Amino acid sequence: MGLFDRFRKKTEEEEFFYAIESKDYVTVVKLGKALISKHPNSVSIVNSYSDALIKLGKKKEAIEVLLNFTEEKIREEYFDVAVAMLKKVLRIDPFEIRALKLLISVYRKKELFYEAFKTLEEAYWRFLYAGKSTSTIKSLLENFIEGELHPLFFEKFAEILKAEENSEDAYTNYILAGNLYINLKNYKSALRAFLKAREIKRTTNLDRQILDVVVNEDGRKDVVLKLIMDNSSDFDFLKYLISVFKTVGKLSFLKQMIENISDPKIKFFLSAMIEFELGEVENGLEFMEKLKFLDKEAYNKLLAVVSLKYPGYSDILKVEVEETTLPDPEDILEVLEQAIDVPVEIQSSFKEIEDFEEEKSKDIDKEVKNLELDGSKYISMAEAMLGLGQFDKAIENARKALMYEDLFFRASILLATTLKMKGNLREALDFLVDILNTEKLTEDEKAKLKKLLGEVYEDMGNEERALIWYKEAYKTLREPELKCKIDELEKKTS
Repeated sequence: MGLFDRFRKKTEEEEFFYAIESKDYVTVVKLGKALISKHPNSVSIVNSYSDALIKLGKKKEAIEVLLNFTEEKIREEYFDVAVAMLKKVLRIDPFEIRALKLLISVYRKKELFYEAFKTLEEAYWRFLYAGKSTSTIKSLLENFIEGELHPLFFEKFAEILKAEENSEDAYTNYILAGNLYINLKNYKSALRAFLKAREIKRTTNLDRQILDVVVNEDGRKDVVLKLIMDNSSDFDFLKYLISVFKTVGKLSFLKQMIENISDPKIKFFLSAMIEFELGEVENGLEFMEKLKFLDKEAYNKLLAVVSLKYPGYSDILKVEVEETTLPDPEDILEVLEQAIDVPVEIQSSFKEIEDFEEEKSKDIDKEVKNLELDGSKYISMAEAMLGLGQFDKAIENARKALMYEDLFFRASILLATTLKMKGNLREALDFLVDILNTEKLTEDEKAKLKKLLGEVYEDMGNEERALIWYKEAYKTLREPELKCKIDELEKKTS
């Protein structure tokens, strides 16, 4: 039998593998093409054939063989084989776009979203450092993050845009990242994204978003103090600051922070408001008296705020008598000394922003799927786009969020608010009237929608209708500011 085998003619397969062992690449190529047709599923034949082509300087032909084979494996859903083949192609030619696109599509099919993004991100920097055009990679990145939302993707894409000095788009992506991080309750990363956005452009709306995050991220007193000082002339912002800390039950913590403020006007303004919120009326009045010595305008602003928020103290507050003379210099100096005797200095800039935490690809893949399933990505996008003034995109995403029952009220407020801000008052009106009797809404939620309906009517110039809806809302909400609005409109309409 052995003698017969010795003189038997070798099969094509045997000749092919003998040629591989002998490094006879010409024979490997000569036999390889026919064998691929004969054995279309053989990975070893395709690999050996393509390797031989490369050895003979036929790199493009080798890549074509590998890509055609890979596309067939993808159709057959042999994704692991496809990944291995595509990685091989990219080792042969790191700039092969077709291979890159196929690899991303396979990762998405396997729900390996982090791997897909990381592959695109690495490709971008590879193209950039090689001096090649990055426009195609950027388009792939944009399409990917729009389809598979995750805050890390937006944040890292913002880094790319920032490196290209595309500040406006970088800012937008940082804001989107921050809003998505909030929905994942990852407040540390949300703060990081918002602070990076603030390095590009500072807005009051962004500062408010940072406040909303920082109350959940303990240990960032530097951020709160910097926001206070940067908005020291914006009394609406200072009022918002108090309301945010009150909502989360951290007014006492804020009170301690204010001790580190050396500006007496701001210190007394905030201290007075905090004391009133805590029910310490005498302490609040004492701080008001000190503020009156320093800045009459700030005092009058505070007086208006306190009178509005705490109508029960109106008799005490109205004891105020107009002064025709300045207070004694000794009194002013004493107040100033009390204010500026502070050992801690507020830094002129935020502390260094933390680097990215080490990514956990499995967690990110899971979060991408969850953001899709629970509608968080739509509500986050809507909130971010509204903050950026991109009303059409905000409306589009708010409408998608309406489809999720647990987001219905939040999406309704967002949609109506955006329509109102865009000037589509009739559309906002029709929408609010249409959903007011929805069973899924609580009485408190209905009251808030009625209040918003009143605002729409007021913007339309129909104050009588606005008054009706404000009164309806007040039956449930009992907000002092809303009562003042009602009193004001009643005077006008009468």
